[in-house]
Amino acid sequence: MEREEFYGVTLSEKEPLAQYEMEEPTTTAEDQKLVIKQICLGAEAKNGEFNVVQVETRINQKETLKIPIAVLKAGETRALRPNVEFLNTSVTFKLIQGTGPVHMYGQNLYGQNLYGENSVEYGEVPWSENEEMDDEDDDEYDEEVSPPPQTNGKNGHKRK
Repeated sequence: MEREEFYGVTLSEKEPLAQYEMEEPTTTAEDQKLVIKQICLGAEAKNGEFNVVQVETRINQKETLKIPIAVLKAGETRALRPNVEFLNTSVTFKLIQGTGPVHMYGQNLYGQNLYGENSVEYGEVPWSENEEMDDEDDDEYDEEVSPPPQTNGKNGHKRK
């Protein structure tokens, strides 16, 4: 990583939009990544009011994606740690419900190969063919049964 900066913005009823514009790269190989680390509801938020933050970003040349990334409610959920990453794209954050304030912060990273150290490029094998997968650490999980998939936001798995 060549450079990193703090990123922070507050959304409110008066200012419900925040735009993050990607800078022009200094080299053709330079990547830019915005990482949202935490989203918190301000102390002056109305009790019981839902505050919904939506993100809008381009997913290709023709399409944009609009999706909520945080639903906060004073008295219940005041902070989230989403760790959402936006690589080489501009982003718009919008408070689509509630009066806020909602504070968002994270990092703006500049450098080469910002895909992450655990990322695997398309077509790349995550381990070499001569390397065997280590199953020793997995023994404690062998006896556990995975819960069934969620349906309508709930699953039928009950904890003992």
